[in-house]
Amino acid sequence: MLCFLIPLIILFIIFDINYFVRTYFTVLSGRIYQKTVPLNNITTIYGFCSFHDCDIRFRHLRLARILREIDFARYHFYDRTRIYHRSRALKIKSLQGCTHTICIRPVHLFSFYKINTKLIYWDNRSLFFEHELITIPDGKIRYSIVSRQYAIGKNGESCELLLENLPGFDKRPNCPDYINVWLHSMNITSTKLRKNIEEDNK
Repeated sequence: MLCFLIPLIILFIIFDINYFVRTYFTVLSGRIYQKTVPLNNITTIYGFCSFHDCDIRFRHLRLARILREIDFARYHFYDRTRIYHRSRALKIKSLQGCTHTICIRPVHLFSFYKINTKLIYWDNRSLFFEHELITIPDGKIRYSIVSRQYAIGKNGESCELLLENLPGFDKRPNCPDYINVWLHSMNITSTKLRKNIEEDNK
């Protein structure tokens, strides 16, 4: 018995087994029970706040777990819109760039919630997603998160190639004002960091 139990414990310590189980469950259940959707549709996954997800006082869903849930929401969106299939065919990989998180209300222990995901904009380098975490009993938005994903392929900047000919590609949204402001703030920060690096190298 111990011969099996000890390696299993080591696997759970070294590897985040739950992450992979949840990823496969989210994607496979979507394939079984849901239809594919165009790029401009909203996709939804569901979750539950347990002790494992809470802060040190077991009162609220902690931010690290929310960002983890956003990963699952994004994987689900990729699969339901067939972005994942295109990325496999074109050998284009996705890289998490940055996130902007707004906490409106905390998510309490034992709360059921859903996460709505929408592709709100893309350029030749990045995909921009908006995620809303909503508690199910009261329908209140608890968190609003914007995430930026880089598309990395052998052709360099590959977003147009990745999304081309997918349903909804012809309905490309305009860049929202808050995304423009966010990008501008990141450019200012990047310029400042580059100056600091140049000064350190002198």
